[in-house]
Amino acid sequence: MKTPSSSLTLTQRMNIVLIALFMVMIWLPTLDTLFHLDRAPASNEKRQMAPFPQLKPGMSGLKEYIAGLEACFNDHFGFRKRLIHWHNNWKYHLFRDQIGTEVIIGRDDWLFYTDGDMVEHYRGVRQFTPQDLLDWQRLLEHRRNWLAQRGIKYLFIVAPDKQSVYPEQLPTWLTKVRPDTKLDQFLAYMRAHSTVDVLNLRPALRDARRIAPTYFKTDTHWNLFGGFVACQEIVKDLSKLQPELQPPSLESFELENKLTSGGDLANLLGLDNSEITEDNTILMVQKTNLPTLEITTNTTKNPKARESVIIFHDSFGNAIKPFLGSSFGKVVYMGQQELDAGLIEREKPNIVISEIVEREFNVNDPEKMMAEEMLK
Repeated sequence: MKTPSSSLTLTQRMNIVLIALFMVMIWLPTLDTLFHLDRAPASNEKRQMAPFPQLKPGMSGLKEYIAGLEACFNDHFGFRKRLIHWHNNWKYHLFRDQIGTEVIIGRDDWLFYTDGDMVEHYRGVRQFTPQDLLDWQRLLEHRRNWLAQRGIKYLFIVAPDKQSVYPEQLPTWLTKVRPDTKLDQFLAYMRAHSTVDVLNLRPALRDARRIAPTYFKTDTHWNLFGGFVACQEIVKDLSKLQPELQPPSLESFELENKLTSGGDLANLLGLDNSEITEDNTILMVQKTNLPTLEITTNTTKNPKARESVIIFHDSFGNAIKPFLGSSFGKVVYMGQQELDAGLIEREKPNIVISEIVEREFNVNDPEKMMAEEMLK
């Protein structure tokens, strides 16, 4: 049986331990500030961190200085990175079905980007007006006609958002209000009212899933295999008028699925490689029966082909680059949406291609785009 004196001693020891732990916790931020003990990866906040302020004369300068000190402390206090890392980790693992600011966590660890009112567009809540559709028709026909006067063919492509190809991986709460999206509206309208060549990539990307995944799980983009499928469809479409064009063959590549680090959406969640990885990274290993391309920063040349192309694209065009050059004599890649009249006049291509991702297509203003291009 414990004596009162021994119980008192135990209580005192416990109090000393608690006081010591409290003092350590109090001093940890300062120790990290002095000795940089926090080894957690920096969070992806997409903003400039508050600098240490400068003291200016006057009362207003003093107020700004005090506010600046607070902002600087909030952005740089000790072990801030570790706390944010824990916060992001717990939010991902404990609240998987909840929508975040920029990322939706779907089934089987699939991540979806919410930029451009993705939820409303997918559900069919947001729709094109008749005037919106007419404006897109006018823009594309204006481009087509301007290029046709110079003997150049025009092709317009909307790269589908991931949820348009993998809707079954969305969370169960994300349901449709209307079956048709803006892209469905647009494709139906253009078929009925215009002869501009508009390529719908969704069926091919969905069918190709039987061979390999076409989109990353933790990134907004299609993977290399998705880019390959898109390239095949582009060349097939153009070959309707130019039969000599041959799309790259799948038999010219060996497909390898490699486990890699998480993509851009994982970064937006603040997760590092220890919490999430990407297992839809399809490598396209080229065999020896393909032509050797001359490659520069934004150009490929193929001595065994004739036709020349300029493709105006966004980041989805990057996965097309390794393949398109095998079918054309020269391909110039321009990372922008607006057509560059001066470049087209200098290069004199046979074909001009426009590629835009669905989420940007949903919100872009075609009237503004036509004014900025100034194709005269």
